[in-house]
Amino acid sequence: MKNRLTTLRERAGWTPAELANSVGFTSACITAIENGSYDPSLFLAYDIAEALGANVAELFPPVPIKVGLEELAAKPWYVRLFFD
Repeated sequence: MKNRLTTLRERAGWTPAELANSVGFTSACITAIENGSYDPSLFLAYDIAEALGANVAELFPPVPIKVGLEELAAKPWYVRLFFD
């Protein structure tokens, strides 16, 4: 998941360890989130956002999804759900 954690953390003047201590996790967890190799729970995302004085949408910007009906219809779950 793309995120702006590094930018917001550096803007606040915190190291990964300082942010980790403030939210009760390890610095390895914070680094993994920054690298995109770990997606935090919603609760952790809110805690991080609050600690940085941001909101979750700033921290994890939404990704626009543009999918055509033909692409959806080609997926088996969609076909079973709507066309059976």
